Amino acid sequence: MSDKKIYLSPPNVDEREKELLNEALNSGWIAPVGPQLDLFEQKLEGLFEDKRVLALNSGTSALHLALVMAGVGKGDSVIIGTFTFAACANVVLYQGATPIFIDSESETWNLDPDLLEEYLKSCTKKPRALIVTHLYGVPAKIIEIKKVCDEYGVILIEDAAEAIGSKVDDRQIGSFGAFGIVSFNGNKLITTSGGGALIVESEKYDRGLHLATQANSGKFGYDHQELGYNYRLSNLLAAVGLAQLEKIENFINRKREIFDFYKTNLSSVFQFLPEHKQSFCNRWLTTPLGDESFTPIDLIRFLNDRNVESRRLWKPLYLNKAYVEFQFVGSGVAESIYDRGLCLPSGTGLTDDDLNYILEQINSFLSA
Repeated sequence: MSDKKIYLSPPNVDEREKELLNEALNSGWIAPVGPQLDLFEQKLEGLFEDKRVLALNSGTSALHLALVMAGVGKGDSVIIGTFTFAACANVVLYQGATPIFIDSESETWNLDPDLLEEYLKSCTKKPRALIVTHLYGVPAKIIEIKKVCDEYGVILIEDAAEAIGSKVDDRQIGSFGAFGIVSFNGNKLITTSGGGALIVESEKYDRGLHLATQANSGKFGYDHQELGYNYRLSNLLAAVGLAQLEKIENFINRKREIFDFYKTNLSSVFQFLPEHKQSFCNRWLTTPLGDESFTPIDLIRFLNDRNVESRRLWKPLYLNKAYVEFQFVGSGVAESIYDRGLCLPSGTGLTDDDLNYILEQINSFLSA
């Protein structure tokens, strides 16, 4: 057994992050504002077409702020793809609104646009908004989903927390909706330790900034006319983000190499999700489906005992006790994927020796 712990998707930092962080420290810009924060937003905007980017302290904050700016409140409902992280449902509940869970389709594992359209045709009250997650960096069928949202007047919010660098028709995921969000949590493709961003149209940026900085209207003091939030990213963390952004293409290439390694060596036992037509995936995590000869949790435990961290897929939200009271539309596609799948180590710092060790352990499990 290896003495080295191999983690699922740890941050990958080097001297460049230290250099830019020290520059920020030495400049005296330690407050939540500063030139590094401004520059980080400007650099991010280069990815997102004609959109503005508001850097915040988490992807969850960005999702919540999107709902606030979309006018979601008590009495409203918000559609969510059920196969996603709990934050998507939690922010809806923060607003006193009701989540409605839509099942996945099998080609991308994301929200099914056909089920979405069927629901909107038949529902008695139109939902205010929809949150679609691009799961594990795999783009949803966003063209079809946007078309349905536009037809029925539903505000589209893209949860691209896991999908920075992923594209459809050569356009960055997160830039199709009225709002998009990305995450810079420690396990994401690029990180600021903790952090995220809200992607908005230019005219909405100032409104978002106002709400994210406690909605203070006072010129020389504090005057609050409405509810605000303490959601801004710090200037120091933005410095780390700048260093990470310099490496984003290398990180994506390495993620895709890792995916290809697993697919090349394990396709006889696992099913790997292909890229959907006209899409490009950052392959944030490699998430294969096993066959019927074993259960994923047994492999996860086996690998963990050998210092290799792996993990189950997201548990569909409608199966979680916290959300069982809310409506689910579907036939269990997400549940069947959850039952068969797992997340394999996919960190950009994995060496070839690490990958070969992981493969050796998986093959040992399969041959037992």
